[in-house]
Amino acid sequence: MAVPPNVRCLSRVPPAVAAVLAGAILCASAQAALSQSCMPHRSLPKIFLKSMGECDFNLDSLEYRGTPIEQAKCLMRGLDQTRNLGPPLQSLPDPLASRVGRDSGLPSRETLSAYLSKQDLEDFAAHLWQPVSRAEDNNPQAPAARYFVIHDTSAPNYGHRSFPDDIDSTARFNDLKNYYCPDGWGKAHVVINRSGDMIVDHDFATPWRETKFERAVDFVGTLKGLFLHVEMIQPRRSAPGYSRHNDAQPPSPSFTTAQYDRLALLYTIASVRAGHWLVPAYHAAIDADIRNGHDDPRGFDADSFANSLTLLIEKLRGGETAQAAHE
Repeated sequence: MAVPPNVRCLSRVPPAVAAVLAGAILCASAQAALSQSCMPHRSLPKIFLKSMGECDFNLDSLEYRGTPIEQAKCLMRGLDQTRNLGPPLQSLPDPLASRVGRDSGLPSRETLSAYLSKQDLEDFAAHLWQPVSRAEDNNPQAPAARYFVIHDTSAPNYGHRSFPDDIDSTARFNDLKNYYCPDGWGKAHVVINRSGDMIVDHDFATPWRETKFERAVDFVGTLKGLFLHVEMIQPRRSAPGYSRHNDAQPPSPSFTTAQYDRLALLYTIASVRAGHWLVPAYHAAIDADIRNGHDDPRGFDADSFANSLTLLIEKLRGGETAQAAHE
């Protein structure tokens, strides 16, 4: 895990402690965050499903309908201008279409570990040899995580005000201490701010739920661990013609290049740990048939994500070539 320099400890945390903290290595400058509690103060409302979703989840096989590519095309779609779910993608960007669901083209753990260390991300490197979570709350007989779910924070809401010029750097909402949950109730596995810094609230081996679909009473916890969740910080404002409470308009661009780069890295890390390229999915598509389902990630550009993945793989292949020449 990586955290901004202003919240990083100089000393190493023992592995056992790191697991308890879900990889978050925080020190004195983050003491203010230690007192905050993220656990809901009351029970979350029960979710009852009317269907298995727009992409037709199969409870017997614990996966959506179709091949991994077909699943991704169904799950990687957002809401249109009327805030209804758009049609499935006609195709995936080539860097995703050539990988999703396959085990070919994965970088080796050794190459990825060396790259992560050079990026000062040793904590991610240290967990590369661990598996990802499994469904049924880590039942060893259940399927391993299959879906890499992309979210945005949808906050803060600027109402009818313009976004500030320093939207990608202001500490008002980019400070990752705001997303650290010492009580173990962080929303996602990883949160990425607009500068590309990250904080881990749960390791990818930890089963967690962040969508309403996963929490549905129909599943009795069966889906816990089948989905991995990554949040990207994105402020919102009211779209023209709507009330100030509406949050339909993201900034332009909706996400930064640094965020897409980090997301591609996390996708690769999770896929290497899973042993195959996971199926990317949007929160909006998973919860589309559920009352008050979310609309995130708003304005996500699949091509930008795919381009970041391509650049990362090229860098990793360069590292493998250099290592082979050295040997």
